[in-house]
Formats: sequence, structure tokens, C-alpha cells
Amino acid sequence: MAEVYVDSNSITSTKIIYGGEIVDADGAVMVTVFDITEDPAVTPAVDPGTSVYTTQATKTETDIGSYKINIPYSLANRSKNFKIRWNYSINGQAHQHYTTLDVVKPYCNLAEAIDDLGLGTDPSDPNYKSYHELVMAEKYARKIIDEFTGQKFATYDDVHIVYGSGSDILPLPYKLNTLHELYQNDVLIVDTINEINNWNFTTRISETGFGLRVDRQSTLDNTVYSANGMVPPSINDSYNGAFIKDYTYRVQGRFGWDVVPDQVEQACIQLMGQYFAKDRLWTDRYLKSVSTFDWDFEYADAAFTGTGSSYVDKLLSPYVLTNMVII
Repeated sequence: MAEVYVDSNSITSTKIIYGGEIVDADGAVMVTVFDITEDPAVTPAVDPGTSVYTTQATKTETDIGSYKINIPYSLANRSKNFKIRWNYSINGQAHQHYTTLDVVKPYCNLAEAIDDLGLGTDPSDPNYKSYHELVMAEKYARKIIDEFTGQKFATYDDVHIVYGSGSDILPLPYKLNTLHELYQNDVLIVDTINEINNWNFTTRISETGFGLRVDRQSTLDNTVYSANGMVPPSINDSYNGAFIKDYTYRVQGRFGWDVVPDQVEQACIQLMGQYFAKDRLWTDRYLKSVSTFDWDFEYADAAFTGTGSSYVDKLLSPYVLTNMVII
């Protein structure tokens, strides 16, 4: 999956393959970009069938059949998913193919990684790493961190269905940043975008972000209603809590982290260093040591459960989510 960074004017490219070979197009290659982000409640609504950007690709002069485009800042303002259509002509016949592109948030600043790892920015430097190599190292580190912790340290739109437990707290499997819509047994009860509240509670995100809670401070109990000659609402009889036991709650919103935690950023830099290490060919294969003659290969047990670095494992341990079944 191709990637570009959030808030960047990055390049994405493709190659034209025809008849089992990489070839140049007859003329111009026109490109259409579609936003296919699963964004169920954002306004304006995402229409995957409507193009958000059209441009002409630039031919890479040094490579046959290679074309590229710049993704504008306006499209890369947050995490998104794009489908890109490349239109061209080969031997007088029209052809097209599609690629996909993710807009992602890096887990560390590449400039800080260069300084911390002692890398060079001058091609004559023995420790020089190109921008592409740095991006690939960050991607390597980010994927390991996501897999090890079970969560993403960026913001993204998603939908999760959880069950009520008969309390005023609704635990969530992932950190919620902004609530868009809340459904109870498929009935809309909260819509923060359109300021709709169809139940008697004020819903808030918990302090940790891993749950929703109701604020009862503004809710009148039965005593107040009775003292004023009014019939208490039936919802007040739900003494087991606002989130009714075994009811399904569909939570739509923006999940994840606004800011990458410092430990995660440091872990990313350390794993980038691991990516560039000369012995990565062996460590990626769970080898602890390599020997010859009367020496033996030895496998590190932690390599099967950790990141490959005990220091990184310790940095990330506070952010590891407990495995659970998500329905």
C-alpha cells in the first residue's frame, strides 16, 4: 500500500504494464483521485464515486513507463484513503488502472530521527540515508508498533459495536477522540455533528478516551419530578445504568491520538535504527546469535512476542491493549 504523510505535498507514482512489459504511454497520462475513506458521519459526507482531484501525471525521464503526481496539501490534511485512476493510451487504445494511497501520520519527526541515529543528509556521508529510505524505515517501525500495541497512534474515522453492561460507562476497544454518532440497537440517540440528542443524558468521552460515560449532573431524579407534580420519565427507572445490559451500541467517530506519545516516538526512532542495522537480515528471522564451526544458532524467545528490542518493548508496554473480541 502506497503512503504519503499528513500535511505534506508528497509524490505518488505508478508504472504502466502492458503485454507483460513496462512501457511508455502514447501521450499524456491523466489522473483522477477519489476519496474512499470510511467516514460514516463526517460533514460533508464522503462520496467515493466523486473525484476530488484531477491532474496530468509527470513522466519520470529516467525510468520507462513511470509516472507520478503530487498530492496537494488540501487533500492530505488528515488520515485518508484514496483510489487513483490512471488513464492513458497504448498503441492507440485507451487503457486505465487503479492504485490505492493512504495518507498517514508518521510516528516520529524524520529530522529528529536523523539526529538521534547519527545519519547523514549529504550523499557523500557514509551514513547517508535518502528520504525514501527514511520513509521506509519509519513505515517499518510504525507497522511493528501498531502490531505490538494493538492500536494506532494517529486519528482515523471508524465504527465499533459494543455491548452495554448496565452501567453509566460504555467501555470501548480503542481510544475515542471525537464522538460523531451513537446508536442504541440501531436507533440513533446522539449525533454531535447535527446537535441531535434523542435520550435524556449528556454523553461524554471518558478521561482515558477508552469509553463513553453519561453526565447525570444535569439530570433530574424522580424526587424532583414528584415534588413538582410531574410524572418521572420512564428512563429514570433504569437503575442499572444508562447503557442497558446486552443492548448493542454502535459508536461512530474519530478514534486514535491527536499527538503521538513521547515513548511511542522514541520507540519509532529506535526501530528505525533497527531497520538500518547490518544484522537486521538475521534478527528479522528471530535469530539471537549466529556462529560457525562449533558454534550454534540461538533463537531469542522474546523475538516471537516482542518488537525485537527489549528497550522498545519497555517503552511501548504502557500502550499495549489487551486482546479482545470485537463484534
